[in-house]
Amino acid sequence: MKIWIFFHGPIEQDYPEAHEIMRMQEEAQKQKDVSIRVMNPEAIDLMVDSNGEWKALYEGRILDEMPDVIIPRTGTETGYTGYSVMRFYERLGVPFLNSPAVVDMVADKLHTLQVLAAADIPVPRTMLGKFPPDLDLIEKNLGFPIVIKTLKGTRGGGVFLSESRDQFKDLVDLLAEANAGAHIIFQKYVQQSHGRDLRVFVVEGKVLGVMERQSGNTSFKSNISRGGQGKAHAITPEIEKLALAVAQALRLEVAGIDLLFDERGFTVCEANSSPGFTGLEPSCNINAAGAILKAAMHKVRKNPVGNILQWMGFKTKRKHQATFDTVKAA
Repeated sequence: MKIWIFFHGPIEQDYPEAHEIMRMQEEAQKQKDVSIRVMNPEAIDLMVDSNGEWKALYEGRILDEMPDVIIPRTGTETGYTGYSVMRFYERLGVPFLNSPAVVDMVADKLHTLQVLAAADIPVPRTMLGKFPPDLDLIEKNLGFPIVIKTLKGTRGGGVFLSESRDQFKDLVDLLAEANAGAHIIFQKYVQQSHGRDLRVFVVEGKVLGVMERQSGNTSFKSNISRGGQGKAHAITPEIEKLALAVAQALRLEVAGIDLLFDERGFTVCEANSSPGFTGLEPSCNINAAGAILKAAMHKVRKNPVGNILQWMGFKTKRKHQATFDTVKAA
């Protein structure tokens, strides 16, 4: 079985989220007839024409083999090229874990919150940021302190806490000056969860582990990548029900769901389509990498179009055309 992993950076220990890739490679070595190829989708060139001749080249060489399944690990850092490449292979019948549409949706924090709110899932009150901001409207609806977030961010990046109206104005002015095209949201601050939250790891509709994260200092951010400390937390019925509802609403097959503590119990902070698990595996004593690989293998067994393509042996440049025609006919 050929598994491709789309990743945006070098596979080096110190590179963010490269550890997760290396763990999946390690687990793949334990499986019979399973190979992993890590590729940067931004380095793939595509060609499509009306004659059905679809080509993909990686670093100047034609990709003459089709994967059985693709695991996208680019998350919020996926650019237009990355999405185009994913849709290209999806159109050819290759299954994804998670799908390109889901990765795109979850990368947008406001869109994610809209979907969750429509499903009656608790989320913090949130406003779309505009320049210049209406300070009176924001203070009336959200109050202070207030959380400012970029629409696309990961590992705690692009998240700021503004304690007062004056500080908020200065920070927003700075963001506008630094990046006139910045897209941000304003979010009600959840005091009960200052410096701590829960990361719930979900694969194929099952909660495999819950990690409580606490900031290593006075910061309100608890991300492990920013020095936070993690420890196992009980998988309570309330947490399990909420996390699975989030995964179902967002159609996430692999998910890292972040929950905040509040007066009602929990509220959903955000969801991740390519969750890190560097701290989660040792804290919760689970094999997250192995679970993701098993889910990918299950996708292949459940994907009749992809299986047909592989059985018919579409591997060469010429047969990409036949692959396209087969899918189109289906």
